[in-house]
Amino acid sequence: MKVKLFLAHFMILGLTQVSAQFKTTIPLRKDVVHGTLSNGMQYFIMHNEWPKDRADFYFVQNVGAILEDDNQNGLAHFLEHMAFNGTEHFKGKSMINMLAKEGVTFGRDINAYTAHDETVYNINNVPVKNQVLLDSCLYILHDWSGFLSLKDTEIDAERGVIHEEWRTRKNADLRIQSQLEPVIYNEGKYAKRDVLGDMNIIDNFKYKQLRDYYKKWYLPNHQAVVIVGDIDVAKMEQQIKTIMGSILMPSNSAERTYETIPDNDNLLYKLAVDKEAQKTTIALNFKKNKPLVQDETTFENSIVQQLALQMMNNRFREYIVNNETALLSAGVDNSDVTRLTSFFTLNVIPKNGQLLEGFKQGYTEYQRAIQNGFTKEELDRVKENMRTSYENQLKNKDKIGNSNWAQQLQGYFLEASPVMSLEDEFEFVKNTLAKVGVDQVNKVFRAFPTEKNQILTVSGPDKEEIKYPSEFDYKMVIKNVNQEKLAPYTETINKADLITEKLSVKPILKKFEVKGIKEAKGYVLANGAKVIIYPTTLAQDQVLFSAFSPGGMSLVSEADLPSSQIATALAKSSGLGDFKSTDLQKQLSGKTVKLSPFINEHYEGFNGSTIKKNLETLMQLTYLYFVHPRFDAQSYKRIIDYYQNSLENVSENNNKIYGDTIALLDTNHSKRTFLLSKENLQYLKLDTASKIFKERITNAADFTFVFVGNVSEKDIETINKYLGNVSGKNTQEKFIDHKTGMANGTAKEKLVREMNVPKTSIYVHLENKRVSFSDKKQIMAYMLSQLLDKRYLEKIREDEGGSYGVQVSSSLSKSPTPQFSLEVSFDCNPDKDAKLLQIVYDELNTITKEDVDAKNLSDIKQDLIKSNQQNIKSNSYWLSIITDQLKTGDHFVSSTAYENLIKSISVKDIKQYANEVLKNANRVEVIMQPKTNTSQTK
Repeated sequence: MKVKLFLAHFMILGLTQVSAQFKTTIPLRKDVVHGTLSNGMQYFIMHNEWPKDRADFYFVQNVGAILEDDNQNGLAHFLEHMAFNGTEHFKGKSMINMLAKEGVTFGRDINAYTAHDETVYNINNVPVKNQVLLDSCLYILHDWSGFLSLKDTEIDAERGVIHEEWRTRKNADLRIQSQLEPVIYNEGKYAKRDVLGDMNIIDNFKYKQLRDYYKKWYLPNHQAVVIVGDIDVAKMEQQIKTIMGSILMPSNSAERTYETIPDNDNLLYKLAVDKEAQKTTIALNFKKNKPLVQDETTFENSIVQQLALQMMNNRFREYIVNNETALLSAGVDNSDVTRLTSFFTLNVIPKNGQLLEGFKQGYTEYQRAIQNGFTKEELDRVKENMRTSYENQLKNKDKIGNSNWAQQLQGYFLEASPVMSLEDEFEFVKNTLAKVGVDQVNKVFRAFPTEKNQILTVSGPDKEEIKYPSEFDYKMVIKNVNQEKLAPYTETINKADLITEKLSVKPILKKFEVKGIKEAKGYVLANGAKVIIYPTTLAQDQVLFSAFSPGGMSLVSEADLPSSQIATALAKSSGLGDFKSTDLQKQLSGKTVKLSPFINEHYEGFNGSTIKKNLETLMQLTYLYFVHPRFDAQSYKRIIDYYQNSLENVSENNNKIYGDTIALLDTNHSKRTFLLSKENLQYLKLDTASKIFKERITNAADFTFVFVGNVSEKDIETINKYLGNVSGKNTQEKFIDHKTGMANGTAKEKLVREMNVPKTSIYVHLENKRVSFSDKKQIMAYMLSQLLDKRYLEKIREDEGGSYGVQVSSSLSKSPTPQFSLEVSFDCNPDKDAKLLQIVYDELNTITKEDVDAKNLSDIKQDLIKSNQQNIKSNSYWLSIITDQLKTGDHFVSSTAYENLIKSISVKDIKQYANEVLKNANRVEVIMQPKTNTSQTK
């Protein structure tokens, strides 16, 4: 979480009121244009050039579900949906259609959310060169302010969509949350408003009830326009004044009120259980009022709080990693609960059957820090990490996206959260870190808990065999630990070098070019390893790293496949060389380096990132994974403990059963399809997992290492010093294609399951290996999914109101052999599942027989071109392009050539390609239905 800070000399400027409740002494960063129109609406405009030629529009409403009357429960969220179903200037779906022409897509770029206290709409990634489009976006915001059509027919059509959203979201976690909210909110109004609402109200409310909420609360003085992007700020401000300033503020408007949570003197307790819950969580919450004024005191407190929380969480991690405990995890955090209230929380996830002991261990370590405080060494490490984080942000400040700044400005409007330039913010951070001592941190940490307003919640599976401790049991643990004199925390720090061997730079055997990418340089090291360096200026100080070698799990025997699933997790959690994982974390304090090994079906390798000055550290870690990996028995046991706990209630986990069924059918019940279960945990072996890792991550001659970003040919000496000293064998492995695809024809399975909230889940997968590959066909494969997505949105969501949303994905892969794949999945109303499934197949049939809508195809083309123009400006894109090209031997397709391919695709091409890949495809269909009398007779 980014800490928002400010400069001390701003204190002389006095309070600036930016919301009805919150105030700040901290002025906005200078390049933000902020004003208030005569109707009370505020606006914030900021020029930002990442991404180039794009802008984000946010419309922030300081109203939400908490303002509903009892007969309106859920209508704030319903109203948010209606904002996309017709307005004064955009009838029906014309708003969405207009934006789609410009590659601005509903769901991804156009969206909204409703919370208890606010409702926020956004239009992202808008091309800025078309002034008419920018004005149109302002007119959308204008209409969102108070000019929604709210037609009877559209309201009725949306009832089903909302109901299906509720059906999709009402999982075990949300059901548990619903049980906890009356206690968390102490029976206050927040406990009676769950945002999604009462489905009886949603299904039956009178139109007037929705319009009443709308007219009462959607008012200019509760609203703010936030626009960030590559725009002319002065011109945008003038347009806002013209378009948004014309909105009238009605007289005698309702006053925006703010709800509080009632205090509680004694600890409140609640146990919440659900049959489908998969873990037990214990949370000790301390409720606090948020500071209403952001000044120097709140700044000092917030930065020190962040340091204290990090130190406590570091201690928890070290305690769990280095000891045999009853804990799976433990941690502390600060979180917003309502607009005016926050929680400081101790979260504990115990092992099954060890709830009280787990809570005691977590609470004891927390109390150890309360009693004895933190150490200077701990503080120095988290200070250095925070300092480094800011340095990296500042170096790459030109790559901070529009949405990041827009959301910060939203926070300024709603809660007066400071928004500063990174330069000013970092300057204060440095000064503060320099003066903050361990005594101050300890004092702030000890102020986290409160004597009253304590809430203890426990949630977990609803099973007869689970004996949950009582409220009294937990209170006795707290009382006894509080009375115990705890020994101070001690630690041992391994201060040795990461690598003790004396390594010499090996010779370079030869150089080579990367086809089509002139600036990329290739090297073959003395051990046969291949290194590619591609320098870019796309980010000021970022180095992305990827390495791969063919083989992967395809070379692992069937008997050893279970252990291969944990090989990299075991290595990562065990540490490296002479350093166990917690010591390694301390060793890397203040350094910006990430590295993760992987072993997938066809390849093994690494993914990583760093900055220029830490490139050597990245290479040292890579060397250690090759030469000195660690495989600790305790790390292995933690992995097994985690799986044992997560699988304890797996028989009630409908999603797991559903996913496993899909996996088996998608691979025709291949013996190489490993499904994790309690029964087969016995096949996950420490020795086998470590053997597999050492076999796969061993031969440098079989690896290709790719570096992209702030890296140059001068860095090859550092890279070669470490990678060149990894042993290399004169053997080149190839992966094995086990041909684990679907059975020929159609495979179907129907699951009938007990469900708390009845819903049907549908999965349809088409796969065709009798296809050829080309760049154009790969683009058309993607287009098919987008065209079908639009059709299913219209037919299944909008016309039928049968599902909250249909997920469609398709692809054409080249390796190991060309394969087309298309997947359709969604949750829906069980009463409509047969009809909706038929629509899925009807549309698949239609796309092979009829021409697709030319306008829809044009919109998809525009979206692809827009996305490509943005992608080519990121290092991650080029890393992916280079590694894919080297794996498959593909030629490089330039951006211009790629866009020309997109433009060349016609309606006729799509129809022809759909026939090629869909008609003879194999098919898997899985349906999971609720156990009812109806489903049992189907």
